Amino acid sequence: MRPSKRLWVVFCVLCIVLAITLTLLAQTTLTSFGLSDSEVKSHVVSAIINGDLPFYPSRTAYKSASGSTRAALVRKVLTVIKTYTESAAFQSEYARHRAEAKPTQAAGTGSADDQYAKYLAQQQKSIDDMKANIAKMPPETRAQMAIVIKQLEDNFQKQKNDPQTAATMKQALAGQAENSQKQYQQELAKYEQRHPADPKVLIANRLHQFLDLTKDMHWDAKLVPAGGGAMRFADPQLESRSDQWKLCFRAGKDAVDAARTFAMEWLKQLGK
Repeated sequence: MRPSKRLWVVFCVLCIVLAITLTLLAQTTLTSFGLSDSEVKSHVVSAIINGDLPFYPSRTAYKSASGSTRAALVRKVLTVIKTYTESAAFQSEYARHRAEAKPTQAAGTGSADDQYAKYLAQQQKSIDDMKANIAKMPPETRAQMAIVIKQLEDNFQKQKNDPQTAATMKQALAGQAENSQKQYQQELAKYEQRHPADPKVLIANRLHQFLDLTKDMHWDAKLVPAGGGAMRFADPQLESRSDQWKLCFRAGKDAVDAARTFAMEWLKQLGK
C-alpha cells in the first residue's frame, strides 16, 4: 500500500530538514567564528590548569548563529581540545608546565650551630668592612665613625661571648628553618593538587566543575536593563551568580547542552 500524499510530503520535509542540518554542521568551522585549531591547541594546557579558556569566538558570528550551529561549534572546539590532550605534544607541554610550576625548597642551611656560626661571621665581616672604609671618609667624619664602630664591636663581642644570647639565637634560627620546611610542604601539597602527575586527573576535575556549574541553568530567567546598554537578571539571586555561570547563560542552552553531553562522554572514557 502506497503512503498517502500527506505522509509523503511530511517525509520529504523531514529529509530536507535533516539534509540542511547535516550540511550546516559540516560547514561550521572554527575559522568562521574567528578561531583556529592552532589557537585552541596553544591554550589547552593553561586552560586545563587554570580552568579558563582564554579565547572567544567572534561575538557577531556567534550571536547571529542558530542554536544548532552554536552546538556544532562547541563540539568542534571540544573535539580539538580532547584530541590534543591525547597527543604526545600535549603530554610534553604539560610536563614542562608542571616542572616549571614546582615550588623550590630552600637550600639546606645546616644545623642551628652552623647557622649561628655563619651569622657571627657575617657580623664580623660587616664590622671589618666598616673599619676598612674609614680611611675613605672625610677627616671630620673619621673620628665619629671610629667611636660608632668601637661601640658596635664591643656589643658584638659581648653577644658573641654570652651563652644565653647564643642559645636564644640558635633556637630562633631552628624555628625559622622548621617554619620554612612547613611552608614548603604546604606549597608542595597545593602544587600536587593543581598539577597532578597524571593530567587526566586534572581534566576530569575540570569537567566535573563544569557539570556542577551548569547543572542548574535557569534558561527562562528574565533579564532587565541595567543601564548603559547592559542587562542584568531580574532575580537578585541569579544576578549574584558567578561570572562563569553568567557566561554559560549567555552562551545559550544549545551550546551548554552540547558541552555537557560532550563532558559526560569524555568522563566515561576517562573512567572518572
